[in-house]
Amino acid sequence: MKIQDKITPYFLTIIFPLLLLFSFDVFGILDFWNKKLSDVPIYLFPEHHKFSNDIVILDIDEHSLAHYANHPEVGRWPWRRSIYPSIYAFLNMAEAKFIVNDILFTENSQDDESLALANSIFPNISHSAAFRADEFKLNQKYFNLYERFSLGKDDSLQLAKFDSASFPNGKIGETAPHIHIVNVMPDKDGILRRFAPIVTLVDTMFPTLSLVAFFENQEIDFSFKKNELVLRKDGKSNKYPINKRGFIRSYYYSSNTLQNIPRYSASDVLETYSRIIDGRVEDESQLLIPLEYFKDKIVILGTTAPGTHDDVVTPLGLYPGVIVQANFVSNLIENHCLFEIPMYWGNIFALLFLLLISYFLLISDNNFLRIIIPFGLFILIGISSFLLYKIDILMPLAPFLITLPLSFILGYAYVTYKEGFEKRKYNSVLRNLIDPSVVSLALHDIEALKQGGEWEITAFFSDVVSFSEISEELTATDLARLLNEYLSSMTDELKKNLGTLDKYIGDAIVGIFGAPIKNESHPIDACNTALAMLSKMKELNHKWSTENSYTSKAQKMQFRIGLNCGLAKVGFMGTDSLASYTMMGDTVNIAARLEAAAKDYGVPILVSENIYNKCKDRFDFWKLDAIRVKGRENPLSIYSLNNYKGLSSTRELEFMQIYENAFNEYQNMNWAKAISLFESAIALNETENKACDLLINRCKIYYQQPPKPGWDGVFTRLGK
Repeated sequence: MKIQDKITPYFLTIIFPLLLLFSFDVFGILDFWNKKLSDVPIYLFPEHHKFSNDIVILDIDEHSLAHYANHPEVGRWPWRRSIYPSIYAFLNMAEAKFIVNDILFTENSQDDESLALANSIFPNISHSAAFRADEFKLNQKYFNLYERFSLGKDDSLQLAKFDSASFPNGKIGETAPHIHIVNVMPDKDGILRRFAPIVTLVDTMFPTLSLVAFFENQEIDFSFKKNELVLRKDGKSNKYPINKRGFIRSYYYSSNTLQNIPRYSASDVLETYSRIIDGRVEDESQLLIPLEYFKDKIVILGTTAPGTHDDVVTPLGLYPGVIVQANFVSNLIENHCLFEIPMYWGNIFALLFLLLISYFLLISDNNFLRIIIPFGLFILIGISSFLLYKIDILMPLAPFLITLPLSFILGYAYVTYKEGFEKRKYNSVLRNLIDPSVVSLALHDIEALKQGGEWEITAFFSDVVSFSEISEELTATDLARLLNEYLSSMTDELKKNLGTLDKYIGDAIVGIFGAPIKNESHPIDACNTALAMLSKMKELNHKWSTENSYTSKAQKMQFRIGLNCGLAKVGFMGTDSLASYTMMGDTVNIAARLEAAAKDYGVPILVSENIYNKCKDRFDFWKLDAIRVKGRENPLSIYSLNNYKGLSSTRELEFMQIYENAFNEYQNMNWAKAISLFESAIALNETENKACDLLINRCKIYYQQPPKPGWDGVFTRLGK
């Protein structure tokens, strides 16, 4: 190309990405995606900091709740408050440095006196308070009672602000040695990336759990500088990068580290304390938990038992709040905090990279540099992100990933268009060669078929199970031979039963019954085809095993089929040189979803209720589930096609009946009875049954976390 032909596209490949970047910035999309991308180094790159050795968690876990469920002095959750002084006494006996409660005592209780007495005896306890941003006016008298725990006025009014509060109630609050705020504030996408050491109630500052734990029994000494929080302790000043609202970007330790924070069961602590008080300990080996485990430690008392805590969404996934609070405390103690490079620096460097990419794509005539430079820049961005993360710096990735791919695509498309005429011509010929002919009728009167129409058809989708694993073990020649043999055999069965081949998608077969020639028996034809294919697949398996063809996985190859009937738009669509007969509509989408769903239930043929209603007199079906598939709100009953009427064995019929009874109990929310019946079905089958296992697991989940009132017995599939 001449240089003058390159100038205009050169600037266009810069201007368009910059306009997109500006638009994303204005509408907040840039910030949203940058937050998402900032999580990538956290779970992609290995951990480079170690969790603080000063922190342990005293966990009211599931074991503790079960252990004391019938105890007269403790009972079910929430525990009576008279039990907590024993925990505090044990921890002080063990010489714990500081005790931080992640449990709220905001309501009156008959046992408050015992906690108040513990507060007066043990000065190293900090109690929890929760702030709220609601419309209720703060009671000044109530506020004055707790103002002694405040850190002064927030003159900047930039910190996270709340309007009302729930402090420890009555005598607990009056005698509390320390109080901290337990609020955590996720970003708009619901992910908790930052924590605030200090928050404000109206205009008064209060410390959060992490800050109180950091200072332990000492007076909180802090100051704000530009983009920094300075904490002074033991003659040392620790500086932490903050944003304009006083939030620190947390460094999350690895999932393995968070799951293995030293954590001890509250029931073991109480049992150990009881043995010590009762004089039942002759040597340390009789202690369930040695005292030295807590010596000079900051102890966070919280809960991880299901139903007793709020789970928090972090960049690493879902964690109990006490785990996340421990992460924040370690961040402050070890100064493991992340500094986020301002977005404008990302925009500046994105512009520089745009200039480079556009130059080498459009101005330079070196084809090697046209490819290597853009990809080299992407590699540079990845390496830079990694190296900066290793020194606790997060670079803004969104400006690069929004602008650079677009610039590369635009520039390369222009170069291809100008210089790749022969390539495009070759590609056009190749597309004509591989596009399948649907039916011979289409070749006789394409225009008539292109008009198409909308009527009832049966949509057919099939796909080979784990085909990727099979293909990886085969050479290109064997893979082509295997596919040809499989697709030929299955397509023959499709056409024998009046089906129309829509297309092949790799190993998948898409078929239509009832079009282009209308046929009222299309649901029956589709079911006949599915069973015939199942039989043909067994023949192929036997043939391949006998001949020792391909690999062992290929010899055992299986497929899944999804069938649905209903209205759909059908027609011969395309151009004069390239056209194919196809179908579109909700009916088609459901059939595709059914084929994908068959994997979850471990059945080869999954059909809709429409198919069942039209074919139940000719075939044996068993109802598997009631679901909502992606892209459709109305519930859908799904069935497994087992065999022709009269050909199912007695055991199969008995299994289907037990399964149906179990499913009815499941829909009536009789979880235990449903589980028992599903297990009976498995026992009768004498082999594993994926559908039964799936429903058993779902019953167990619903038993622990019952569905919302008004549940209609329908399960919503989130994936395709």
